[in-house]
Amino acid sequence: MTPKVKLLIVDDFEDSADITAAYLEDGGFTDVSFARSAEEAYEILGLDGGSEPKDGDIDLVIMDIVLPRIDGIEACARIRLHPRYRSLPILMLSAVDDVDLLNEAFMAGANDFVSKPVHQVSLLARVRSLLRLRREQQRREMRETQLAQQRLDLQRGSLDSTLIDPLTRLASAQVVDLTLRTCIDRGDGACLAFLQIDEFAAFEREQGKDEADRLVRKVAGAIAATPAPLAAILVAYERGAFMVVLPRASGTRSIEKTCEFAREAVAELKIAHGSSVFTDTVTLSSAVAFAAADQLADLPSRLLVDFRRGWRTGNSHVFTG
Repeated sequence: MTPKVKLLIVDDFEDSADITAAYLEDGGFTDVSFARSAEEAYEILGLDGGSEPKDGDIDLVIMDIVLPRIDGIEACARIRLHPRYRSLPILMLSAVDDVDLLNEAFMAGANDFVSKPVHQVSLLARVRSLLRLRREQQRREMRETQLAQQRLDLQRGSLDSTLIDPLTRLASAQVVDLTLRTCIDRGDGACLAFLQIDEFAAFEREQGKDEADRLVRKVAGAIAATPAPLAAILVAYERGAFMVVLPRASGTRSIEKTCEFAREAVAELKIAHGSSVFTDTVTLSSAVAFAAADQLADLPSRLLVDFRRGWRTGNSHVFTG
C-alpha cells in the first residue's frame, strides 16, 4: 500500500499535467495539487508572503523546467532557499535533451529528472525512490534533534527518562555516546573505563534473573560510592557491566584509581558467586582507555575488543588510543 503523501505538479501544459497525475494515481498517489506557473507554486508552498503552505505540507514537487516568466530552474532554487524546503524532493521534467540545462537544474537543487513525454514506470520509480530517501532523511533529522537535546540536557546536568537505566538508576549506555560526541565537537580528549562483573552470565544462569538483578544493583551501588573525578559519569553499559566516562581527560591515571577502588569495594562485599571456576565471591575486571578528540568515535568498541582479548578475572588493563 502506497503511503499517503501530497504531491505538487508544476506544469503550464494542462494535458501534460493531467497525464502525469493519471500515472501517479495509477501508482496509488491520489493527493495531487497543480500549479501552472512558478508563481502559483510559490503560493501553494507559502513562499508568496504567506506563512503556511496553502494546501498543507507538500511531500514532493514534480516541476517542468520550461515554465512561463520564471523557469523551473529558478523556481527550484527559490524553493530551496526556504528553510522548510531545503530537503523537499524536487523531480524535474524536461522535454529538452540538454546536459548543460540539466546540470543547472541539479545545481539549483533538483534531486532527479524525468524526460518528457513521461513514461509511467520511470516516473513512479523515481517518485518512490525520492520519497523513500525523504522518509529516511526525516528519521535521521528527528534522531539528530533528539540527540542534540539529550546532549544539551546532559551538559546542563539533567537526564530524561530515556537516559536512565531502570534497573540501577544510573545513566544509560547512550550517555557515553552523547558525552564523547560533545568532546569531539569541542576538541577534547576523554577517558573510558569498562568494569565487568566476572562470569556474570554464569551467575545469572545458575541463580536466576531476580538474583542477578539484585547483584547488579549491589555492584552498581558499590561502584557509585567509590572516589572518582567530579566530571566522571558512571553508566550502566551492558547487562552486568558498567562504564565510566571522563570528558576533558588528559590521561588514564585518575580513572585507573577509580577502577582499583571499585574492584576493592566489590571484593569487600564478599557476595557468594557459586558459579565461577576462578573465585568463590563476586569480583570485577576492568579496562581503561584514553584517546584524543580525533580518535574518540570508536573508542568504546576498541576498548571492549581489547578488554575481551586480555580478560582475566579481577584484572585491570590500560589501553591508550
